[in-house]
Formats: sequence, C-alpha cells, structure tokens
Amino acid sequence: MQRSLVFAAACAAMLCVADAGQWAKPAWIPREEGLYRSQVHRGGGVRTRPDNSMESFLWSWGHGMAPEADARLTKDGMVIAFHDNDLKRLGRGITPEFAATPIKDLTWEQIRDVDVGSYLGKEYSSVRIATMESVFAAMKGRPERLLYVDEKGAPPKLIAELAEKFGVIEQTYFCSPNWRKVVEWRKVAPKGRSMVWLGNFPKDSSPENVAKTEAFVQQRLDEMAATGFDGIDQVQIHVRTDLKRDDPFCPSTPFMRRAIELMHKHGVSVNVVTWTEGTNKEVHLKLWDLGFDHFTTDYPETLIAVVDEIKREYAAKKGK
Repeated sequence: MQRSLVFAAACAAMLCVADAGQWAKPAWIPREEGLYRSQVHRGGGVRTRPDNSMESFLWSWGHGMAPEADARLTKDGMVIAFHDNDLKRLGRGITPEFAATPIKDLTWEQIRDVDVGSYLGKEYSSVRIATMESVFAAMKGRPERLLYVDEKGAPPKLIAELAEKFGVIEQTYFCSPNWRKVVEWRKVAPKGRSMVWLGNFPKDSSPENVAKTEAFVQQRLDEMAATGFDGIDQVQIHVRTDLKRDDPFCPSTPFMRRAIELMHKHGVSVNVVTWTEGTNKEVHLKLWDLGFDHFTTDYPETLIAVVDEIKREYAAKKGK
C-alpha cells in the first residue's frame, strides 16, 4: 500500500471522529509530524543508555523522541524513575544484601547516591536515580518534551499531583496494560494523556500462537470499544516479527489493519513495538505502511533513522 494512501485514509478517519466521552483527545495532526510521540522504552532502550536516567531522558528529547519513565515509590514516599524492584541489576558499589532489598523498603536518602549507570560502562559511572519531580521540572516550559509514565507502584493521583505542580500534565502519558487503570488516571488527571499497552509474547509465530495473540488483543479492544475508548488517547500493540513467514507479523497484517481502522475511528492513535526485530529499519517501515502512527523501541538509534527517512519522504512529496 502506498504511504500516501495510508496517510490520507488515516486523516479522513480522524475528521469523522465525534467526541465519545468527557475527556478531550489530543488534536489529530499529520502522521509524519506525530512521530515525536514515539517512545524510547525505559528512557534509554536496551543496553543503549542507562535505564530511567535524567541523562537518557534528555538525550531522547534532544533526538525528538519521548522517553518512558517507570514511576516507583521509596519507603519514605519519594517518587523515583526506576524500573526494577531492587538494585541487583543496576546498582554498583553496594553490598549484595543492600542490592537485594526491595526499593519500597529503602529510603531516598539510602539510594540517592548509588551508581546506577556503570553497569553499561565506566563512562556512565556518574548516573544516579532520578526523582520524578526532577524529570517533570525538566519538562516545564518545554511543551515538546513528552513523557510516558509506566506506573510501578506510585499511585496515579500522586503522579498527577507532581505533573500538575510543574504544569506538564498535558505532556504526560500514563501507561498501563489495564485500560481500567487508565480511566482511573483520567479521573484524577482529566487534562493528562494516556496509553494502554497490549503485550503478548508468544515463543513463535505458529498459526496457533497468532490466533491466541489476536484473541488476546481483540478481547481488550472489544472492552475499550464498548466505552468508546473513553479516556484513552493511545494504544500500543506488541508485535512479534518473523521474516521467514509470508506474513511476518503476529498479530497478522489483516488483523492489525482492522484494529488500526477501529481505533482511528475513535480518535485513538496507535503505537507499535516490534520486540523481535527492533534493529531492522525495513520492518519499521512496513509497520508504518500498515497505518501505525508512532513507534516504541529498545533501539533508539534505529528508530531515529526510520523517523528521519519517513520525514524526508514526506518533505520530498511536499516539495514537488
């Protein structure tokens, strides 16, 4: 399918959207411009830059991407950007006993000076855990800086209060695989943004696993569609890619076309992450051709190259 045709169809679908509920969805913009909503998983990707660090967030924003932060709570109530339950994977210069202690049982004072960067190399030895307050402060006055917040124990109300404090609630996407929790978020943050992610990780792309994956995604879509996707701005679909198959995608290409069409009719933008071919630029371009609006990646350098190519193509078309 020609990219221009997909783009035109998506725009046409958006023009037909009626306001389904009490929360206003973001204004629809051309797909190539909306790529700034693409997400860098954990802020830095897999073994690319330190997880959930301010340094990684700034790097992602500087390259036109939106980082993801995992919001966790310390024993004394500090909201921090940290993915794991404990410090075993990332912490350096600490005892095994301390590393194995759950974050929720440690105070901010105990963890604030722990090296959480040199697990990737000595050049990152100065990286420390970021507070969510400092992350939101870095977004203040910079409306182009978006953030995806994956709740890992910090209550939605507390996240909303911090984002409101710095005037960045409209730049903040609350993320969850549970769409009902997203609706809960919108009740405490009516001006906030939201994303539901639909993850299923089959071991292969056999017909049986494709069918199971599609049944899983369809059930969630049916539940959200019954509410008119009320309170939901964005849905992310996890895709397994196997280039040895005629249809490389699980869920299948026809299924994803129908799913994208459904969500576009409700004014919902659709994000995609290929968790088996994240470094393959051509796979990303195929997914773009299917009609996805933006991406999530563990390999930001690949995604930056993909986004640049898409934008160059559209710029060349406009110049004709």
